[in-house]
Amino acid sequence: MRRLKARPNLLALPNQPRSNRQAVIRWVYFLALFALAAWLGDTFLGSLFYLRSEGLVLGESAVIAAEFPVTVRDLLVREGEHVKAGSVAAVVTSQTVAESIARLTGDVAAREARLSELRIRGEKAEAIIKLALTRQEVTSGARAEMEKLLKDGLLPLDKRTAAVESEFRSLEDLEALKAEKRVVEAEISTLNTVSLEAETAVSDLRRLYDDGKMRAPIDGIVIRRSVDKGSVVRAGEPLVELVEEQRFVLAYLPTGGLYRIAVGDRVQIKSGLRRAEGIISRIEPFAAALPREFQRAFTPVDRQQVLRVEFAPGETPPPLFTKVELRSAGVLPSFITRLWR
Repeated sequence: MRRLKARPNLLALPNQPRSNRQAVIRWVYFLALFALAAWLGDTFLGSLFYLRSEGLVLGESAVIAAEFPVTVRDLLVREGEHVKAGSVAAVVTSQTVAESIARLTGDVAAREARLSELRIRGEKAEAIIKLALTRQEVTSGARAEMEKLLKDGLLPLDKRTAAVESEFRSLEDLEALKAEKRVVEAEISTLNTVSLEAETAVSDLRRLYDDGKMRAPIDGIVIRRSVDKGSVVRAGEPLVELVEEQRFVLAYLPTGGLYRIAVGDRVQIKSGLRRAEGIISRIEPFAAALPREFQRAFTPVDRQQVLRVEFAPGETPPPLFTKVELRSAGVLPSFITRLWR
């Protein structure tokens, strides 16, 4: 019998293994979807689960200002210059201070002259009182003797009257001298107090004026010169503004999140491509009394608290007034730990 030749089934396809390239593409696609979802979640919902805020690099500020109207004669510092506490930053003159010192000095001199006159009067009264006291004792004794003679009928009445009048005058002069002495002593005491206060005022005014030398109150960096040479400045108007070299970050703390922030927590400070580590040193219960630079940088919306973050030891802070971003350090482990608890 003739054997038929087996024919291949054209409808049956052979099993072929998928190429590794397709598997890689599939995993890349899933990873891209996962990364996109994570990015979208972090962008729109990330602030609910961890700290994400904006801040500004600042330092403790101080100003150099006069307590009286002045005219600026010279400015000895430039913006960006480092200054030491006590160094002269500006030289000023003040006609008001010069007139006040002259007036107070004249008042002190007038009071000293008045004190000299009163001391002379006091010494004169003291010397006369001794003699007036002796005179009063003599006239009193003479009148007593005349009273005895009058009783014996050996003295006419007019002599007794003259003796009484002499005693009255001596006693009147003595009491007047004593009263004058008391008045002089009281006036001397008052003038001494007033003179001491005037001398203290002159001394304080000279110390404050310091020959027109305006000194830096802190070690810091000059961030602004508010005046120029020849400017007339009102009392209290700043001449130079300083910021301490010790820098920190001031940032808003958003409310309504599912996380907790406490003093001592570590955060990441990001400025461009630079990152630094910080430690929360203070959480303020307000968001109003902030530096004007901070308020201009961004407007607080639904933000009720303020964070102060110190840079960790060894970190190099960004320049002053740099706008930075704050994020919680170790976001994922911290959030997972809180969910587990």
